[in-house]
Amino acid sequence: MPQWLSEADCKAVLQSLLSAELAAYRGTPAPDWHSPPAIDSLERLHLAACVNEFFCLHETGVEDRLLMTQHVDDWAALVAHAVSDTSGLTFRTSGSTGAPTAHLHRWDAIEAEAHALAQRLASRGAINRVVRWLPLHHLYGFMLGVALPGVAGVPRISVDAAALPSLSPGDLVVTVPPRWDYLAVSRRAWPDAVVGVSSTAPLAAETSQALLASGLSELLDIYGSTETGGVATRWHPESTYQLLAHWQRLDAHHIQRLGGQTATPLLDHTHWLDDDTFTLQGRHDDVVAIGGVNVSPGHVAERLRGLESVADCAVRTTATSAKRRLKAFVVPVESEQHTAPEIAQAISQWPAAERPVAITYGDALPTNAMGKLKDW
Repeated sequence: MPQWLSEADCKAVLQSLLSAELAAYRGTPAPDWHSPPAIDSLERLHLAACVNEFFCLHETGVEDRLLMTQHVDDWAALVAHAVSDTSGLTFRTSGSTGAPTAHLHRWDAIEAEAHALAQRLASRGAINRVVRWLPLHHLYGFMLGVALPGVAGVPRISVDAAALPSLSPGDLVVTVPPRWDYLAVSRRAWPDAVVGVSSTAPLAAETSQALLASGLSELLDIYGSTETGGVATRWHPESTYQLLAHWQRLDAHHIQRLGGQTATPLLDHTHWLDDDTFTLQGRHDDVVAIGGVNVSPGHVAERLRGLESVADCAVRTTATSAKRRLKAFVVPVESEQHTAPEIAQAISQWPAAERPVAITYGDALPTNAMGKLKDW
């Protein structure tokens, strides 16, 4: 494995992955690893398959040994030994824009991005410790919470509680926009020389301004996706994005890794000011960020239309920035009284970002004089 990836890192990432997968499999909150949960034979098969895919264990031939061990420490030791012979890690998209898709990120690409991020952050001061408050089995969680401190050679701690630990000068806090929104309201002071990093979705300008006004030294916003990894960064919401050092512009819609031969498409329309800087002009698809998660309103509408009691529906966002959620207009097959319970039962099992928080019922979708769908 990469020299910067320790067995402790492997165990932390493994626990993050198992927690998320077991919670999704059971439809329950994530387990507490201080008291490891009992896992039945079917759950063990499912979790072993997830670990095999994520860590690419099938490349080594040791994947069956996951079924021969009983404790998470044994799985962590197996993974830590095996990844020295694997090509990289496989990260999945959230599935909020359709079926989840798997994307292999090779070790050399992960390491190049970690070095590029470390270089960008070093321009603002030394990093003494990384405080990671995000799932480590997601691409950004692994990149910022494991690979970055690994290549930089600095300690890292995970936040397991609902609040940050005591911070010190030189700390780098890495988390996602919804938690930065929370900290912008709840935290009134920061120690000197504490830098933040935000990823998964654009950070609201008012959130960034509030954090900096309360004493956060700097706040780096990362642009990218599970498909591409980190592409570019900016220090202020009104600034342009600057490509990270491991990328180069290929044309108006594609970038390419330095030394690579493959064109990588960008998921957003971009306006390039030069070969290194650009602004975003909106997504190519209908995806919006809800609480730091990319969600397709069209995909959510399709899921609602799949219910037997729904004749038609439309889904839009309720607001902008930090308060954005989804709303739906539903045309029932029979009546609201018949449809509402089925929708409530269905969406209670969906990820929070995909759930409409307001549902309006009517005999037909609202349209304007031209027959086009209008807001409600």
